Amino acid sequence: MTLVIELRRGVSTVRTGRRPGPRPATGTVERVVVDGELWAVLETVGRHRLPTLADVDPYGDTVLHGQSVDRMVRELEAADRSRLRGAASEVAGTLLAWGLRCRADSDLRISFSGD
Repeated sequence: MTLVIELRRGVSTVRTGRRPGPRPATGTVERVVVDGELWAVLETVGRHRLPTLADVDPYGDTVLHGQSVDRMVRELEAADRSRLRGAASEVAGTLLAWGLRCRADSDLRISFSGD
């Protein structure tokens, strides 16, 4: 089952006290297309250990930001990812790296788009 996962920059509606000047570009920052690798991560590590990722809708759109990203990062950091191999390991590593970036930049979010 194909899933497009994107690290996206949204437009912040919060006044941040940012200096004048151009706003950062919005839209897709990075993108990966997976074909079953996320489900392999869930089966190998255990859906109960990664409930945030287990809730991703394989047929629709799911967006993680704020507290959802924090939960996903904590779950991935606590999970035993040593049993993951190949593309499944890369997907888990990418999601963890993107989650850490989202923590540092509140305008970033992770978007999952299913078939």
